[in-house]
Amino acid sequence: MSANFYTLHSKNFSQLFESGINFDLVLRAGDKDKREFKVHTQILYAQSTYFQVALSKKWLKKKNDCYVFEKTNIEADIFEIILRYLYTGEVNIEKCDGSQILKLLVATDELNLDNLLQFAQSYLIKSRASFIVEQPVRVLELIFRLESCKTLRIFCLDEICKNYTHLFDSDYMTLDKDIFTQILQQDKLHIKEVELWKRVVKWGTSRHPELKPSPTEWSIDDVNRMKKTLTGLMEHIRFFAMSAGEYYDEVRPYRKLFSKKLREEMLQFIMLPSRKPSDIKAKARGRPINSRLVGYSIMALVAGWIDSMNTAYEEIPYEFTLIYRASRDGFDDEKFRSMCSNKGPTVVIAKLTDHPNILGGYNPSHWPVYGSVGSQTYNNADASFIFEMSDGKSTAGALIGRLTYSGNKNGWNRNSSHRNNNYYRYCYGYGPSFGSHFCICGRSWSSDTSTNSYGFYYSTAYSIKDGTLEEYEVFTVNYREILN
Repeated sequence: MSANFYTLHSKNFSQLFESGINFDLVLRAGDKDKREFKVHTQILYAQSTYFQVALSKKWLKKKNDCYVFEKTNIEADIFEIILRYLYTGEVNIEKCDGSQILKLLVATDELNLDNLLQFAQSYLIKSRASFIVEQPVRVLELIFRLESCKTLRIFCLDEICKNYTHLFDSDYMTLDKDIFTQILQQDKLHIKEVELWKRVVKWGTSRHPELKPSPTEWSIDDVNRMKKTLTGLMEHIRFFAMSAGEYYDEVRPYRKLFSKKLREEMLQFIMLPSRKPSDIKAKARGRPINSRLVGYSIMALVAGWIDSMNTAYEEIPYEFTLIYRASRDGFDDEKFRSMCSNKGPTVVIAKLTDHPNILGGYNPSHWPVYGSVGSQTYNNADASFIFEMSDGKSTAGALIGRLTYSGNKNGWNRNSSHRNNNYYRYCYGYGPSFGSHFCICGRSWSSDTSTNSYGFYYSTAYSIKDGTLEEYEVFTVNYREILN
């Protein structure tokens, strides 16, 4: 016969920690938030190899017949979580924000508390992923050299690869060189190589504020300093994946930074493209999404929805090619029709002013050529859907609405010329529209779910009913073969 009294014993040890009865050690934690904990050396000694060493007499100070141990580099609130874990085996970090959990990770690594570290690492990834996404530089700087945090490091790098703006919209120029180097080594970093090169140059010049803006004005000493700064980084830029125009405009001005051999190889590549190197130096990395509104992770989920999946692709099997950007081409409905008609399946992405949400829709058919403004043209589009995201960086809270029929599928209106179109997507003679649910006219956007034309509707409603557009983009969707 056996019994388990763990809960009772845990409660007793919790009370012992709270009361501090018969304590023999005062543990001082924190710097600005200094606190003293009355603890028991035997419990700490039994639970942690770190304390087995730290509690040797040469590390301790004695004051008023009691030993004192100071640990000012760990905040008091974090140390309280650790001490409760050591006493009871229990931990509750649900009320901790991402920053606190990150500090807990660093502390548990130092104190050799692997079980608590792995728990906190898993919780941070599963429940505080947005913190990692929003502050990749801070996360990497704190855990990059901690072998015990390898899972978190890989997760952070993967998120950067999916949407490089997470990194480059933050203060990435504070990154240590070895961390930046590992980022540049990522094959699935979804960014155009010329853009990555410009980020590397910016990172390098930030370390030499005395340099003149134009590299053509740099002295020999200036060039040598930049060479030293960028050594180890330039080796990972795939110059041969750039176009001739990109090379001429963005790389050639810095040619003095390169070896004579590399300059000759690049010149040969520009003049004789057929002699393009076959190694990784010429391989484009990732599949950058040419969008001002969304990143790779958003489009990976949209690609999954296109194939009737509920999850995102790891690697997108489609080419999303930008064919229309309102801020570039004009918020002009006629311009939209001339640039986007008869282009095949498309995805429309839109954002309103003063609102972070992203609104979009997938048209599996095509935008037809139609006549006068105000006319309506209908198309079969039973696989169409609309969607909404909380922002353009994360798929958290993503909503999809697929086309649904609530009436007589054999005929909407037997007097209608459109009665054979059993499933539909229709557009006014304005901008892109998905029924009344998603309608663009100039800079105006509206969503009206009260009209349910012929019994067809989308199975979700937008949280925003109308507004002024800040931007909208249209992408063609073409299947591509994924090569290993």
